[in-house]
Amino acid sequence: MKLLQTLLLSIFCGFGALAQQKISGKVFDEKNQAAEFATVALLSAKDSSMVKANLTDASGVYHFESVNKGRYLISISMMGYQKAFSAVFSVDQSPVTIETITLKTSSKTLDEVTVTAQKPFLEQRADKLVVNVANSPASVGSTAIEVLQKVPGLIIAQDRITIAGKASVSIMIDGKPSQYTDMNQVLKDLPSNSIEKIEVIKNPSAKYDAAGGAVINIIMKRNANLGTNGSVALNFRGAMVDNTVVNRSKNDFFGGYSPNFSLNHRKGKWNVFGSYTYSDRTFFQLTQIDRVIGKDEFSNIMMNPGDAKVHNARLGADYYLDKKNTIGILLTGFDRSGSNNSTAITKVFSTETKQQTSQFETLNDQPTTRNNIGYNLNWKHTFDSTGRELNVDLDYVQYKLKNQNLITILDNGLRRNNSQSVDNPVQFMTAKLDYTHPISKDSKLEAGGKMSFATIDNDLRFYREQVLDTKRSNVFNYKENINALYVNYNTSFGKKWELQTGLRTEQTVATGFSQVENKNVLERNYWQFFPSIFLTHKLNKSLAVTTSFTRRIDRPSYQQQNPFEFQIDSLTFTRGNPLLKPQLTNEIKLQLTFDGQPFFALGYNNTNDVIVDNAPKQDPATKRTYTTAENLATYKNYFIELNFPIKIGKKISGYGGNQLIYNAYNANYLGGTFDQSRVNWLAYFNINAKFTNKLSMEMGGWYMTRSQQEFLTLNPLGALTIGLQYKVLEGKGKISLAMNDVFYTEKTRGLIEYQDINLKYFSREASQNLRLGFSYSFGNQKLKASRSRQTGSESESNRVKAN
Repeated sequence: MKLLQTLLLSIFCGFGALAQQKISGKVFDEKNQAAEFATVALLSAKDSSMVKANLTDASGVYHFESVNKGRYLISISMMGYQKAFSAVFSVDQSPVTIETITLKTSSKTLDEVTVTAQKPFLEQRADKLVVNVANSPASVGSTAIEVLQKVPGLIIAQDRITIAGKASVSIMIDGKPSQYTDMNQVLKDLPSNSIEKIEVIKNPSAKYDAAGGAVINIIMKRNANLGTNGSVALNFRGAMVDNTVVNRSKNDFFGGYSPNFSLNHRKGKWNVFGSYTYSDRTFFQLTQIDRVIGKDEFSNIMMNPGDAKVHNARLGADYYLDKKNTIGILLTGFDRSGSNNSTAITKVFSTETKQQTSQFETLNDQPTTRNNIGYNLNWKHTFDSTGRELNVDLDYVQYKLKNQNLITILDNGLRRNNSQSVDNPVQFMTAKLDYTHPISKDSKLEAGGKMSFATIDNDLRFYREQVLDTKRSNVFNYKENINALYVNYNTSFGKKWELQTGLRTEQTVATGFSQVENKNVLERNYWQFFPSIFLTHKLNKSLAVTTSFTRRIDRPSYQQQNPFEFQIDSLTFTRGNPLLKPQLTNEIKLQLTFDGQPFFALGYNNTNDVIVDNAPKQDPATKRTYTTAENLATYKNYFIELNFPIKIGKKISGYGGNQLIYNAYNANYLGGTFDQSRVNWLAYFNINAKFTNKLSMEMGGWYMTRSQQEFLTLNPLGALTIGLQYKVLEGKGKISLAMNDVFYTEKTRGLIEYQDINLKYFSREASQNLRLGFSYSFGNQKLKASRSRQTGSESESNRVKAN
């Protein structure tokens, strides 16, 4: 055991320690009266960098929960008083009570308290991993979907987000309803300069919605400092791509720009904030599909360039009614307009003679508009200073999607014109309540409930030569109500054991009406239970083992249940399936931590009724190929994970990691059994180098060997990104330059070979790009604790997808 401890200590010396203790104290003025709403900062004794911030209540009391072990000091700031500090103290195994601090009246107006410390790129907390991307040089000018690839172990391929090989991931944005009808699309449109950090919760407790195996919460930037402050930013990006294979330029240019502005004003009991981001960019996707159907081989290459103009705005206010009550309102708005103009050339060859027998061309113009507005009203009531509190959220969100496809087919001199249009309004209403009740210093109880109501209308019209095709047109009306209750209990017993256990139950009521069939093609009403348990045993002062079990659900998306066809080209389309059932996943995980930092884990997942999103089918008679969502398989996933810090001297730090993943699928499909399994290895790293106080560099990358994603066998792929950042204007300004996918290796290649399906797939985008950005922060930088909320409708919004 001593040898193991010595080895682990030498490997993980760069990690900070975690003891999960509480710090509390009181602040009074010279008249021995409680100092209400004083700003309390927890500072590291080593470098005076800020760790956490909070406010005193009406009794002058403050507290910090879940503080890492180490040496700290307290800083107190309040308008009209001199800044005060506590003595340096240590956090170890017991709660810490700080000696009462008395503020002295200032003879002049206090100067601003400026915080210059930079947060670490990775912060491992008790229940989640936090990736601070706001100051990342390599993130400049990127999109949210590119930033997500900085999360250790997270891979994005084929528009699928996977963690440890699992594709069951729930995306949340800023604890509020996502204002988009397609989560993948918003991640591609959302500029990184509006993102503060990303929270990764791999094993959510019963407090979270049961949907999704892991939770990724994207936190948008929001400054809550005293006074008036804000920031401005401007980013550019560009890519030169050789697209001569589709008769375009060797230096085909795609690029764009994105300005961002945010403003915050906090004084007295009011905090008002807002932000606006605009993005204007061009992009492309080149796809090649080769498939064999009978004695014919179809070779299709499609170039799909597009453009998008995106407006994203937020406006909110918090009002502190009194020492116990705070109310807030948040308005979010989103508007996207753009178009895709794809050209697909299909060549048909004889498999016997290898000679080309025919060729046709498909032109697809696709103008699209998406917009929404969301409203959130929230209330927080604090019963006392022990942490007993109630949070209530009410949400209403409206989505609108309009999508057109103008399809022109050129075949042996003949010209055929088809078109389809989609009108897809969506409405969400949710009500959410959370109550926290500390039982003792070592235990607390959490309970709550949620109701959500969704109404989705899908109106698809398909025209052949301007004549309505009633067989391919449909109106599908979907309604869903989910009701949930949960209870969660946390406790410590003895000096070495910690327990968190919970139970969540959810009722799902759903109906789907098809106007073409003039009947309900979907009717569901069922209850499900989702237990979770986390048991931690401290082996000694540094080592701890956590064993966990969780059950999660993935409901089919609204569009997956929509029965109509959506045309891609003359031979390819997708079709919804109203008979889809939800898939359920059970996970067992064992995790070893050193000083509270997870570095080794192994786990097992089993999923039944797996929703295969793109189950392939083809019609030999018409030569048409299509995909549909099906409950086809059982899925087993095993993984082993090892993470380690990288620290070289005082200037270079970072992390690295590995995952060994085993995916196995078993499905009865198309008259046969699909029994496929594969082991793959994933490696990733991120290194930060601080050359001077002004100049820093970041380099990160990942590589994944051949893997299995449902029916698709995916070839190895990876990418490397490098970024530089230089501080100007006394540190308030930053100039950043980054190169993404340096060697242009982020290209997707895959193969499907099953029954009579023989398909090869290749796709690439403008992933290799150069990005330049400038940002500037202005105004007061005095500390104030921000108020972060998780509203009630994030899980439903993840399930709304656009065609």
